[in-house]
Amino acid sequence: MLTIVMRSPRNLALMVWLLSSAAWAAGVDVKAAMPVLLKVLTYDTNFDSRGAGDFVVLVVSDPGEAGARGQLVNELKDVSVTKVKNRTVKYVSVDFKDEASLQAEIDKNKASALLAIPGTPSSAIKAMWEVAQDNQLYALALEASMVEQFFPVGVSLAGDKPQIVINEKSSKAVGVRFETSVLRLARVIQ
Repeated sequence: MLTIVMRSPRNLALMVWLLSSAAWAAGVDVKAAMPVLLKVLTYDTNFDSRGAGDFVVLVVSDPGEAGARGQLVNELKDVSVTKVKNRTVKYVSVDFKDEASLQAEIDKNKASALLAIPGTPSSAIKAMWEVAQDNQLYALALEASMVEQFFPVGVSLAGDKPQIVINEKSSKAVGVRFETSVLRLARVIQ
């Protein structure tokens, strides 16, 4: 079990370096990427005030992508990071039908974050983003294009190296304020 507590820029840089040495074949290795995403969240100066209890990540996709979403959730259950600070990380698979049903899932599960599966259509990402804003939730991505368009934070590949991607405007829209040290390591979208 790995708990993310340490907040030094050197530790984040080490984690990014370790991530870059991981096997990144056809896309992002979620077992390597998710710990980095969760670590980046600890650099939100407002993290401690954004809730208590379990850190619930809703893994969201269209109902037609339930198989891919289920596979992703199974991979996430094997991620080495099980806590962010003192909050236990839990992943919940959710069908995205519309904004109202997503809102119901957020309320039911007391969600802390949304994670859209790779390949989610832009129209669904936009709707998920609107619900994330309404609820001041983290919205996480494993594709740079999702962060470039809407979501606040993600991890993508730059060549064969992992890269933290932060959309500063989107981050501010959900009340996230990243420390300068993490912004220096990330590709920041204004």
